[in-house]
Amino acid sequence: MDVRAARCTALAAMMLVLATACTTDKDVPAHRDTPRAGTLRIVAGSEQQSVADTIVKPWCAARKYTCEVTLKGSVDQARMLAGGSRDYDAYWFASSVFLQLGDRSNALQDVRPMFLTPVVFAAWRSEMTRLGFAGRTDVPIADILAAVESGKTRVWITNPTQSNSGATVLLGFLNHFAGNGPGTPLTQQQLDSPAVEQGVIRFVKAMDQTPPSTGTLMTECVAHADQCRAMFTYEDLVIEKNAELVRAGREPLLVAYPRGSLAVSDAPLGFLPQPGNDDARRILTELQEHLLTDADAQAALLKLGRRPAASVGLTLDNPDPAVFNPAWGIQGTINEQGIQYPSAPVIQAVLDRYQTRYRRPVAAYYCLDGSGSMGDNDGWTGIKAAATQVFDPEQAAQNFLQTHPQDVTTVAIFAGGVTGGSPWQVRGNDADALRGLVRDVADYEPAGGTDMYACLLRATAELTGQRNGDRKRLVVLMTDGQSSVRQRGEALAALRSAGVPVVAIAFGRDADPRQLEEVAKATNGTFVRQDDLVAALRQAAGYK
Repeated sequence: MDVRAARCTALAAMMLVLATACTTDKDVPAHRDTPRAGTLRIVAGSEQQSVADTIVKPWCAARKYTCEVTLKGSVDQARMLAGGSRDYDAYWFASSVFLQLGDRSNALQDVRPMFLTPVVFAAWRSEMTRLGFAGRTDVPIADILAAVESGKTRVWITNPTQSNSGATVLLGFLNHFAGNGPGTPLTQQQLDSPAVEQGVIRFVKAMDQTPPSTGTLMTECVAHADQCRAMFTYEDLVIEKNAELVRAGREPLLVAYPRGSLAVSDAPLGFLPQPGNDDARRILTELQEHLLTDADAQAALLKLGRRPAASVGLTLDNPDPAVFNPAWGIQGTINEQGIQYPSAPVIQAVLDRYQTRYRRPVAAYYCLDGSGSMGDNDGWTGIKAAATQVFDPEQAAQNFLQTHPQDVTTVAIFAGGVTGGSPWQVRGNDADALRGLVRDVADYEPAGGTDMYACLLRATAELTGQRNGDRKRLVVLMTDGQSSVRQRGEALAALRSAGVPVVAIAFGRDADPRQLEEVAKATNGTFVRQDDLVAALRQAAGYK
């Protein structure tokens, strides 16, 4: 069944495809050739790696198809589709939310949901017991909201402007604040009401961390169980993660389904027609039929915790208790209608307001490597492009990375020390001042050695000052080489004392991951190895 007419209904989520020569974006060439017979080019999210490995890849290989996949975030997919990109034959969105934003011209055809999975409130078993949710099959959204806003637990959610799971959770709570039932979508008039705005600001303020993707959320929450006690995520990812936790002898996660505002993902997969890709349409149709009707494929999806798209609602016939485990709070029968999503203009307004009105203001300090090697490996070219994407107001808006009126943004360039006339700081979101940051970065010429610790010390001193008030604090560190260690001990001690998380990005083959991993671990931050600096700095900015 085509889901174009039902796109605004109770569906939202994620999916990724891979295949024979099942490639990732590291393997797929940056500039694609014209479509080739026997080839299907798909752009998709990364949450469904297990679906790709266990179902799609063997299917493509058995039929001798070349199925290429590029893994992209929700925002990237929406931008490419809206911009008329012809790099791909098919789009497999993580959610119909970003599908609506990217496909306002109805360019995609044969859009079909591949499977369903609800968004759940998940917490460690001991935490769920302490909150009084363990063993309950009916937990109203109001009870979850009370637990979150009371400060009784530390809750993580993905950044709603960068990830489908966060966006669907936000829309679910907005529907609740508006007083809507599951079948009534949020309207612009409701979104404009003070009661709805005040409610969502309280909810967002209660979130402890907002990683930019669902995969990152799951990985980091499990790695930092003392910091992340609960989260909003997908049911199927909890099932996958619990299997790993149990094998490792660790405490599992328990789930609760937010009654009254349950969001459901549908993994919509659609075809983008263009000259010469008729064969790709044929392959995609076969793949869709395989996932939706083949008994073995359906069994494999169920084994991975995915609910059939053709089922009646979310109810399963004889679910495997080893997968849909009642001891984890997983319910095989869910007699609840998912929320109906609002129109694309309302979704756009929600995401814009998250960045400029709902979220907590951030004091962000960027430490960017401006050493001589950055001029030799095109690194500084990437930094300049990334600065435009992150700081230029128009580009940032397209990436849903707008600066909040109360944000403080500081950019420092380091070589042997902080250099180039930096740091430069913008308090607030004045458009000309933010464009000035882009010009300052563009005017710098890389030179000198590398001492990232000097910049980290400067950042720590700035972020622990009184002028930052109640803002979240964040350091983004990028380097392509090994740093002098003269100030290492002092910098690590200062960072630990300040409690400021660092997103540490390693660029190029000469970067020392040990130094960056040490900094990230010392601050409960994140280590990223990424040669695409535009993507890396946008990802780091997504932690806001």
